[in-house]
Amino acid sequence: FYWTVTPERFMARMTDEFNAFWKDKTGNFDYNLKNIIIIASIVEEETNDNAEKPLIASVYLNRLERGMPLQADPTVKYAVGDFTLRRILHKHLATESPFNTYLHTGLPPAPICLPSKASIDAVLQAPETGYLYFCASEQLDGTHRFATTLDEHNRNARKYHRAISALGKN
Repeated sequence: FYWTVTPERFMARMTDEFNAFWKDKTGNFDYNLKNIIIIASIVEEETNDNAEKPLIASVYLNRLERGMPLQADPTVKYAVGDFTLRRILHKHLATESPFNTYLHTGLPPAPICLPSKASIDAVLQAPETGYLYFCASEQLDGTHRFATTLDEHNRNARKYHRAISALGKN
């Protein structure tokens, strides 16, 4: 853009770019554009690892399909109003907000951030998995362990908590 562009021309260009981006992206997808962006915003805040984003998206889509609560930590950070939280504690889970997906089933009413293209594509191209759970990896490298059952998830969570405890970060 040149500095002389009018606000009207700027908005017209942004509309054109938006429409070009979404053309043919949502095809047979079961969710409307708003819901895609809401899910992608949660995925965006869940990880910086673009390779994991489709798997994380698959977990949330599977949970929605089954009517399970999303129980997404980033939505709790949003509800609390503090994206700097490193660990979500029980006191945070009790925060009353329509954005708290531990207290409310379904999607929050709006996105919690502006998702990247990678997060949007992760939702639109999420693989079909049986995953219903994930938690941070015991490697403490920002990756996650995925699970299809609660027992498997709990084993993964215990490994993570042991790794954190070994560092003295209870």
